[in-house]
Amino acid sequence: MGYIKLSKFAYGLLDSTKNALRTAPIEYKFVLSNTLAAMWCVAFGIYTAELVFIGYNIIGHTVLIAAIFFTWFVFTTEKKKADPSPPNRVRWNLEAEG
Repeated sequence: MGYIKLSKFAYGLLDSTKNALRTAPIEYKFVLSNTLAAMWCVAFGIYTAELVFIGYNIIGHTVLIAAIFFTWFVFTTEKKKADPSPPNRVRWNLEAEG
């Protein structure tokens, strides 16, 4: 039961429609996401005594987060540019079928 509550709490933190950053501009979300990723890389690096790889972890997380934000930006931009699809004009003539 504890895992379910913990997973709901974690999902609530990461859900962009529910967390504290829901009204922040996208640039601010990007910077804070990278800052938090770097903080967690350092925290887990110190915890596991893998201090050699902290720099690689921070770079990897920054690239991953940048790729996610860039993908989101491309999809939302293309969605705004795209023409709305025409209504479906398929008509079934059941008398002529079968």
